[in-house]
Amino acid sequence: MPRNTNKLSRKFQAKNGIAAIFKYIFIWGYFALTFGLFIWLLMTSFKTNREIFSSPFGLPESVNFDNYIVGLFDANLTLFMGNSFIVAVSTVVLCFILGSTVSYAISRFTFKGNAFIYLLFVIGLTIPLQSLIFPMFFKMHSLGLRDTLFGIILVYTALNLPKTVFLLVGFMKGIPKEMEEAAIIDGCNYWNIFTKVLIPMSRPALATAGILVFIAAWNEYIFATVLLSSDATSTLPLGLASFQTSYTNDYGLIAAGVIISIIPVLIAYMLFQEQIIKGMASGAVKG
Repeated sequence: MPRNTNKLSRKFQAKNGIAAIFKYIFIWGYFALTFGLFIWLLMTSFKTNREIFSSPFGLPESVNFDNYIVGLFDANLTLFMGNSFIVAVSTVVLCFILGSTVSYAISRFTFKGNAFIYLLFVIGLTIPLQSLIFPMFFKMHSLGLRDTLFGIILVYTALNLPKTVFLLVGFMKGIPKEMEEAAIIDGCNYWNIFTKVLIPMSRPALATAGILVFIAAWNEYIFATVLLSSDATSTLPLGLASFQTSYTNDYGLIAAGVIISIIPVLIAYMLFQEQIIKGMASGAVKG
């Protein structure tokens, strides 16, 4: 028996060792590919077309910010970024307000239809977004909200609300009931429990949902293409797409525009990195 046990133990360790090797190869390979593409894009943003064609993977001859200056001031990139910022932040705020209140009701109260309401939000995660393009277009057109920032904010909120509710309900269900009971003993009503107990304790989940919603609204292109048609309301993805027609041969300018579009997302992630990691870790422990 001991010999058989030792053999099984060695086989198990060998399999784990091989699995670990493949795991690290995949992780570092993915990191190298992603980081390498980002560095190549960053170098390209400082190059002229002549440098790009003569040395696609070489270092730029000089640090030239002309592409960034042209993109920000001559190609309306500041306008597009401003529109995207308004849309993304407004979408996050609306998802926070609606998602947190709905999640509080679903996770902390028992009432008829509770499970069914939650099921509807879960089903919302499975619906292909492409199937909603035409209904959204006709509805926004009939309401007079097509080609408006308010209209696209409502659409993005509707698309991202199921994701927000799904994350917050799972997190709020893990908060001990004793916290609410202690607050009730101290004289708190349901609103005070929600604002002073559950919301502060749900910050990791809120930060995780907020980053996911912000990135989704910041990068969304399909619905923006259908619902927005003028430069005054165009978001950043539409503005970058217009570079391919207005500046067809200026690849350095296109690269600079892509780098500029990445910066706000990186800043948002760095600001809430600690909260996001806490939210993901706590979700993993509860799962």
